[in-house]
Amino acid sequence: MEKYLHELFYSAIAFLIGLTPAALGAAVSLSYEKGLTWAERFTQLAVGTVVSYFAGGFIAAVWPWGTINPFVLQAITFTIGMIAFKATPKFIASCSDAVASLPAQIRDRAISWFPKRKDDA
Repeated sequence: MEKYLHELFYSAIAFLIGLTPAALGAAVSLSYEKGLTWAERFTQLAVGTVVSYFAGGFIAAVWPWGTINPFVLQAITFTIGMIAFKATPKFIASCSDAVASLPAQIRDRAISWFPKRKDDA
């Protein structure tokens, strides 16, 4: 039992260390925002940390040279943490606009595949 507690403790510490650059980037971005409530600050910190953490994992997975230097990855996650809260709402809005216009685009593309009738001309 004692062995499992040590492993759990070390795993938790490793996870927190992995989150640190992302959280620091989000915290730095908080220093530039004025007039936020505590709930907005916590949300900004949480969103910046989560987006940065997962974006860092994605970057590490798709980096073309195989392995990426951990310090470079931490710098990237720090930067993403700084801009994530500001960029995420705009990204969501642009994605929702694209998804909303998708049915009309599919309809127009499908109509262009079929020949026009003589009645429509």
